[in-house]
Amino acid sequence: MHALLKSSNETPITIERQLKLIKQVNPVLSHECRRRLRYMHMRSFDWEQGGLLSTVKFVDRDSVEYSLVVAADHELSEARMASLTLDNAMSLFDPIWGGVYQYSTQGKWDVPHYRKTMAAQAGHLRIYSLAYAQLKFDHYLKATNSILLYIKNFMTSEVGAFYAGQTDKVADIKPELFFSLDDSQRQKIGIPDVDKRIVTRENGWMIEALATHYEYCGSQQSLNMAIKATKWINQHCRRVTGAYLTNIMTSTPLHLSDTLAMARAMLQMYRATFDKRYLDYACISAEFMHKNFKNQLCGYNTRLINKNDTSPPRQIDENISITRFVNLLFHYSGNPLFKKMTKHGLRYCCIPEVATARMEEAGILLVDREVLAPPLTINISGNKNDPAVNEFINIAHRHEGWYKLIRLNPSATISASIEIDGYKSKPVTTPEKLKRLLQLH
Repeated sequence: MHALLKSSNETPITIERQLKLIKQVNPVLSHECRRRLRYMHMRSFDWEQGGLLSTVKFVDRDSVEYSLVVAADHELSEARMASLTLDNAMSLFDPIWGGVYQYSTQGKWDVPHYRKTMAAQAGHLRIYSLAYAQLKFDHYLKATNSILLYIKNFMTSEVGAFYAGQTDKVADIKPELFFSLDDSQRQKIGIPDVDKRIVTRENGWMIEALATHYEYCGSQQSLNMAIKATKWINQHCRRVTGAYLTNIMTSTPLHLSDTLAMARAMLQMYRATFDKRYLDYACISAEFMHKNFKNQLCGYNTRLINKNDTSPPRQIDENISITRFVNLLFHYSGNPLFKKMTKHGLRYCCIPEVATARMEEAGILLVDREVLAPPLTINISGNKNDPAVNEFINIAHRHEGWYKLIRLNPSATISASIEIDGYKSKPVTTPEKLKRLLQLH
């Protein structure tokens, strides 16, 4: 639904046009396309209420994340865009049970559609966690905890995996009346039906979001829930090839989104725990996606295709997501295949007809920034079980920005250093000095 709110249909592009564009050895956005995307990003923003200029108000997560990234470079207008959106979007939060409603209508934030999708819960949990790490606003931390409470109380199955969503309908009462009631009044009427299917894609989204919440906000409960869900999904829906099934009822990994969601979740779980098994899972799944979903010309198909499929479908948001993912995975693993995958995804994202097909595409601006420079690298040496090393890890985790590389190197001595924009610091031996290094660079 999040993608549909911006319209995610691929603009038809001739094969000749695609062949001309993919001949670039190192695909990058043209200067003209980059300028156009920045203009679209600013022009599509609602400067009074935040969010996109649309009758449907929702948090476009790529747009907000891009604003946060640029705001970190002291761009005040982008900082205002991020905070204005996130502040007003808190009208979508359920003040009684927690969690976040799907979207709002009539061009306002306070006319919500009360359905609670897993996409909305995971997307908001991740972006508010990133925002809290950077802006340190207490109400953003409270927002993340509201979602966590809702997921724990309503959306977690007995096996630890997560349900698919919750409707806004109960009995014969209108949703706007029901959700205006307090807890006891709601309980007397009943609880809106929960879609108790356990599907891989939604679990991948939530696992990534919970592990992100742990990384940036320090919630051990979130990590514990993520570990439990990860174990169940990997046991029941993962194949040795690295593919993920849609659910336990399916036998073939038909959709890119299932494997992509869990692959991203595994990389985030590795960042949170430094358990090498998760990184291995992410790498194997990335290899599977390259082998089975790679479009012959550029980008990645949204589903498995057959030989008679003359126009295999590609989805813009999925190609942004997989390109960002494999680019960062390359830095964590060193596997050159993932650099190749990054270029293949970028060739699709950089086609002007794709990049400018919708009202705004900040996700491609994020891809553009990330492929042009290595991530901030934080090197930590020592034993993971040493309390002093854990202090370094906590500082690295809480540091703002998703595009970062945290390396933990086993060593008898404890130290930390950073690398950014070609600069390599000398090792430091105290948490305070690491904090200072990160503040200065």
